[in-house]
Amino acid sequence: MALLLPTVVLAGCVASGPVRVESENQDSRVAVVVLHFTVSDFGDSLHVLTERTSRPVSSHYLIPEPGDASYADEKLKVYQLVDEERRAWHAGVGSWRGMTKLNNLSVGIEIVNQAHCHEAADASEPGAADWAPERICFYPDFADEQMALVVETVEGILSRHPEVKPTHVIAHSDLAPQRKIDPGPRFPWQRLYKLGIGAWYDDETVIRYWEQFRIDMPGIGRIQEALETWGYEIELTGEADEQTRNVISALQMHFLPWEVTGEPSPATVAVLYALIEKYYDSELAPLLLPEIETEAESGAEPGPVPGAEPDSPASAG
Repeated sequence: MALLLPTVVLAGCVASGPVRVESENQDSRVAVVVLHFTVSDFGDSLHVLTERTSRPVSSHYLIPEPGDASYADEKLKVYQLVDEERRAWHAGVGSWRGMTKLNNLSVGIEIVNQAHCHEAADASEPGAADWAPERICFYPDFADEQMALVVETVEGILSRHPEVKPTHVIAHSDLAPQRKIDPGPRFPWQRLYKLGIGAWYDDETVIRYWEQFRIDMPGIGRIQEALETWGYEIELTGEADEQTRNVISALQMHFLPWEVTGEPSPATVAVLYALIEKYYDSELAPLLLPEIETEAESGAEPGPVPGAEPDSPASAG
């Protein structure tokens, strides 16, 4: 007993773990919630998201849909595949409001929805992007029972990560508009907004901008700047190019699913400006200024450089 006593006393002096003192100087890793659809059924999706493949992907949550023969349970359940504090590989290359490497900053939710696309017989070799002019896509509805689980899951995430802003609950197509189309135009974003999730516009504000833009639309350069202000990654080319059409289509799928054309109609631009006014009012003023037309755009001949002699190098160049 005498020999054992010092050992017992020594053991009593050893700390069982680190002393935990919560610092006020911290925040959540999570800044964005990204919603996807799977395309595949539950069984295939679970396999792809949990087992090693040649192109490994994962997600924090997987939500099945009713009527799926590959789903065995009678009742729909949410499957958590990755802890929220760990990084899942769901976002890929993309950006939102200047944030990149979004796998590091987001929680991803995969929703089983077997949307499918058909390639034209004369289509060129498919690329990595979902967008393609030689492709037609079909988007099934999301079942009410499934959407109830989506809402419950997102509400839980937002309660644990209150730093996530309404404007940061986004589609995969929002962060990667040149590549992705999910969760597609049938996803009920407005329904989520009415339940306190995500962003949406005010109809009265849209009407005001629509009346203005029916008569005097912003130029494509301003529209690109507005798209960037809202959050999209876009090159400010001043041209109605393919990348701009893809970004506009992503905006339309989220906020105007009845008008997914890729064209900057007065209604589309009105919604864009109404969203910025509601959520980023301090950044709105420059977007309301008229664009300065360059000489090349106006077709005018270049004028003389002030102070230059007619035959000087400055005016002749």
